[in-house]
Amino acid sequence: MDPELERALEKSWAGTCRALFGRELGGLGKYEDYLSEYLLPVAKRRSHASGKEVIVARDAYPQGARFISEDELTTNREYGLNINEIKDIDSLVAALREKLEYSGNRYLGNSAHVEKSDIILDSQFVYNSTNIEQSSHIHSSFMMRRGSKHVFGSGYTANGEHLARVVAGINLHRCFESHFLGDSSDIYFSFNCVGCHDLLFSFGQKNQSHLIGNLRLPKEKFRDLKAKLLAEIAEELEKNGRYPSLYELCPKGLSSTLPKINPQTPEVGSDVEPVERGFASTYSILFRKQPRRISELEGWLGENTIRVEEVKTAFGTTTCIPLNFGMISEMPRKRTVRVFDALELGKLALDEREIGSVSSIQKGLDKIAYFTSEFWTGENRNVMQNPIVLSSVNIYKGFEATYSENTAMTSISLHSKYVYGCNRVIESQFLLKSYNSLYLNRCFELDGCLKCSDSYFCHNSEALQDCMFCFNMKGRRHHIGNTPLDKETYAKTKGILVGQIADEIDKTKSLKWNIYNIGAMK
Repeated sequence: MDPELERALEKSWAGTCRALFGRELGGLGKYEDYLSEYLLPVAKRRSHASGKEVIVARDAYPQGARFISEDELTTNREYGLNINEIKDIDSLVAALREKLEYSGNRYLGNSAHVEKSDIILDSQFVYNSTNIEQSSHIHSSFMMRRGSKHVFGSGYTANGEHLARVVAGINLHRCFESHFLGDSSDIYFSFNCVGCHDLLFSFGQKNQSHLIGNLRLPKEKFRDLKAKLLAEIAEELEKNGRYPSLYELCPKGLSSTLPKINPQTPEVGSDVEPVERGFASTYSILFRKQPRRISELEGWLGENTIRVEEVKTAFGTTTCIPLNFGMISEMPRKRTVRVFDALELGKLALDEREIGSVSSIQKGLDKIAYFTSEFWTGENRNVMQNPIVLSSVNIYKGFEATYSENTAMTSISLHSKYVYGCNRVIESQFLLKSYNSLYLNRCFELDGCLKCSDSYFCHNSEALQDCMFCFNMKGRRHHIGNTPLDKETYAKTKGILVGQIADEIDKTKSLKWNIYNIGAMK
């Protein structure tokens, strides 16, 4: 590791331990495996140019493709294809296969002191992490954004500070081994807590403080017991370089008698027709014809997304859990509930004789520990099979929609609308099957792109307009296969290629090519 990066992260880790436990716990080295446990899978390939390791944020790329590190590639390299090579998609892909370079180790914008990471935007002092935006002092984490800092072994969080092993949150301070949190601080070994501070081993809480095992304590008593429990945890953590996860501490099965609850479940609608109309509008913009219904194309739209599965909850209702999204997918299935159930269950608490030590608390967790992959806040309308929703409308079969409208089969949509079959798109609209991208408009099969419009099958590109099959380009227009064309030739060729795409989708309910396989070598 670069010495300056190492010094900065060691100092940050020491400060985070002091913030969480009141003392330092030794250097980062002994905790690296522990802090990496929640990371999502990445692809580790070798640069065809130098042989150096290339980290790629998603392990969706073909094994036989060519890879290159961002610091080695030549931006706007032209491929010089002739008109016969771009006359149809199969000819175009054949001509491109030995030229395309998938890029990794992407440290973009105002990023500095970054190693073993990919898709790092305007961030500093980052190690072993992916999809980090506008953040600093980040180690072994993923999808951290909006000013996060001093974060270790965490992910899927915005505006977090002094976090260790925290997944799924927003606006957090000083949290450890806790998940699905919002607007909270000083939270330890807890799950699904919003607007809270000073909680340990608590579940399904809203606007609460000074709880241990869901039991509210006087402030002084809480302070003393918190200090005792954290000292116990810190001692074992420092000794072993690891502490059991929240899932490991909780029982996997259920007790024979479940509590009786009466959750208040809001009516949010279940009309798929507005979603279908939005999809038809987007599809016609991109392909100049009307599509089949979403239900006929779900297999294709969901190919490179976080898929969700309907499961029965502990109380016999139905919820959705992601199938391929790290530790969130691993929550104890038999203890899964809906978010509205969880808030009712949060009224259950241990009694004082059960919270004197971590071991006694662990014995009582069977009474209070329930989990949900749902997170609902704000005004939501017409949401179907989409567990995480924040102020969104017309959402169908995805994972997260935050301030979004008209999405379907989309894993993570942030401040976006009319996006279908996408994974982690931010402030974008009218998209099909685009991934890890920001500020896109009217695009299809884009990956790792920024500020592009009216473009198809592009990778690691910025500020493209009217481009197709372009890799590692910036500020270009009317290019196909990294080859410039005059406006009329581009429009004619685009029409042919788009027509071929639409015909194949209509006939087969799928498409042979996608942004992840066009670079596969035969």
